[in-house]
Amino acid sequence: MRHGGVGFAIRNKLMTSVCESPCTISSRLMRFQLNLEGGRVVTLFSCYAPTLTATEEEKEQFYDQLSSATNTVPFKHQLFMIGDLNARVGKDFKVWNKILGHHGIGNENANGSLLLEFCMAHSLVVTNTVFQQADKYKGSWMHPHSGHWHLTDFVLTRQRDLCNIGLTRVMRATTSWSDHRMVRTSVFLSSKAAKRTHRALRMKRFNVAKLNDETTCLALQEELDEALQCSW
Repeated sequence: MRHGGVGFAIRNKLMTSVCESPCTISSRLMRFQLNLEGGRVVTLFSCYAPTLTATEEEKEQFYDQLSSATNTVPFKHQLFMIGDLNARVGKDFKVWNKILGHHGIGNENANGSLLLEFCMAHSLVVTNTVFQQADKYKGSWMHPHSGHWHLTDFVLTRQRDLCNIGLTRVMRATTSWSDHRMVRTSVFLSSKAAKRTHRALRMKRFNVAKLNDETTCLALQEELDEALQCSW
């Protein structure tokens, strides 16, 4: 049985902006980088966290890997973490100040506490909870027994970059074969094509100082006269 699997899909026109090929950290975690205007870089992580029934060792290993990977990202880079984190973070924005917005749903569970503690350690915000919208645009996963929709698929970013997020919402498809709904976030970024190094042709320099020698000068003149005659 497969327990992990992450990846990225990007538009072809953005391939020129790629500054680092997708890097697989584990079966549950992958990193990707794009160049932005102004010499900036955006780093994205695609994540799939262990479920609530997973062992504590699996959960600890995942968050240790995620924390280590996050620490390698320079603070000046913009950072986004996207994916199914199998956690319910609830709506207690007073306890989780600057991490949760005022528009969360549901109740916090054990996996949610792990995620929120991780966000606190790295100054991240759960963008799904920031925007005022109907609950039907927040729930991303349907419980197989109760049929209720819960928020388990997230878009996280640095708290200082929240101003670049236009909206994070669930896309409700008319038909779907999955118990998950797609989550979309609008971000104000401007990509920049990566610089390609080109080897400049080396200009050949002539030693004109040799023309000061009368013999050399006469020999050159004869060669030029012959070349001009052949051209006619």
